[in-house]
Amino acid sequence: MELDGIYENMTLRNSLPQAGKGLSQQYCNLGQNSNVLANRKPRIIHAALALLVLALAVALSAVTYLYLQVKTADMISDALLWKARFERVNASIAALRGQNEILMQRLSEIYTVYKGSLYYFSCTEKPWVDAELTCVSKGSHLTSVTSVDEQSFLYKKANGFRYWNGLNRREDQKTFHWTDGTLYDEAKTKEFWITGEPNNNNNNEHCVHFSKKELKSWNDLNCESSLKFICKWNCESSGLCNEIFGHKH
Repeated sequence: MELDGIYENMTLRNSLPQAGKGLSQQYCNLGQNSNVLANRKPRIIHAALALLVLALAVALSAVTYLYLQVKTADMISDALLWKARFERVNASIAALRGQNEILMQRLSEIYTVYKGSLYYFSCTEKPWVDAELTCVSKGSHLTSVTSVDEQSFLYKKANGFRYWNGLNRREDQKTFHWTDGTLYDEAKTKEFWITGEPNNNNNNEHCVHFSKKELKSWNDLNCESSLKFICKWNCESSGLCNEIFGHKH
């Protein structure tokens, strides 16, 4: 029993801090151990932060890559869209050019110029008075004929179809005159009448038209008949030749 007490006392003495520096030395050792732990904490935090930054960098790179992929896809899509639009525009331009050629062809068939005069060959048929009023509304009159050359040009252009001209005797039913004020030369135009014309059939034929594709093509007819008609302008005074065809004649 006593020996046990002695060993217990020896153990207790060994476990207690020694007097003087023993006590302070042990506390110093504890402090040193605490500093080691304290020094390790910042390293762990720095490592964790580094990993976090790396993870963020990787994530940012991934997002940037995906963005560029999407952007590239969008750019390709936009390029294809603009290409399709460009092709449609080109097709539209080609179609318009084709239509323009057709319109110019038809325009040349309706409007034509000969020796300083512009002529309009109508597509519709009207009584003589309405035909003259239509020409007046366009700033002209039904055509007059002043020479063999002009007569030849007009009957060939009429191509055998019946067209009103401006010659009539509606005022007194005896004397012919041109609606545009040109003097009517009966002797000079005698060769333009069909043989036997003008005959004033039933005393009711006071307007004149082209009826054949030959020099002798004039015939008098009832003014109420509906025919195509020819209007005439002077190119220089009207300015229409340049306006319609883009150049002077």
